[in-house]
Amino acid sequence: MLSWNNTITVVPDTLVNGTHKLSAYSITVFESDGGEALDLWKALMKTRSREVTGSKPTKAIGAVMDQVSDVPVLVLAESSTDKKAGIGRLKLAFAENDSTPVAQAESARAQAHALAVELNKAKVQGQIDVYAKLLEKASDKAESAKADVAKNDKALAKANSSLAKAKKEVSKIQADNAKLHGEITGLEKKFAVTNNPKDLQKLTKARSKLAKGESSLAKAMKNESKAQDTVNKYQGKAPDRAQAHAEHLGTKQELEAIKAKLERKLEAIR
Repeated sequence: MLSWNNTITVVPDTLVNGTHKLSAYSITVFESDGGEALDLWKALMKTRSREVTGSKPTKAIGAVMDQVSDVPVLVLAESSTDKKAGIGRLKLAFAENDSTPVAQAESARAQAHALAVELNKAKVQGQIDVYAKLLEKASDKAESAKADVAKNDKALAKANSSLAKAKKEVSKIQADNAKLHGEITGLEKKFAVTNNPKDLQKLTKARSKLAKGESSLAKAMKNESKAQDTVNKYQGKAPDRAQAHAEHLGTKQELEAIKAKLERKLEAIR
């Protein structure tokens, strides 16, 4: 659940410890089962007691429970599961020893309520932790996809620059060759009239220059074709890169929204 719609209650109960029956209080850990509820309790008690041991009931020995006693006490716990409701229940007893419950019943009830709040918060914090890890992974993927987009854009810009340069070179050579064609036509006409060896020499030189120009044009056009292929390659990658980034960014935003709701859910537990 992404919101807290539950009410924490403390119900008087009893707990059997060997041959002794102790007054106890039943609390609920929502969205859990008995095993998980008991594990959450054990984890909490390990930070507040000398030792957590045993089963049916499990005991926290030397537990610091400020609301029931100024000195460490014995806390006993027993769990059960309500599968239909999807909840875990704990019976908690606060005792001076295995047979003697603490005297302050109202204080014990208040302590049980405080523990119920902490355990439900621990459950929700676990949910937040799961989404925090998912969010971290999604953020990394979104950043990586963003970097891929930037890398592709940079490569495309470079390819477009190379293509523009190649086109410019082709245009220049074509203009030079066109000029040479005009010169050759003029020289051919002149030589046909003069039959002068010097005019033939000029014509031959111009034709040789044009042959080199045609060779240069072929090379330049090949370079232009390669540059166009490179541009096409990075243009083709751009939509996929953009879509991948959008998808990862969308996932990140969805996880951020869920995590934020869970954090509000945590704050609502009283």
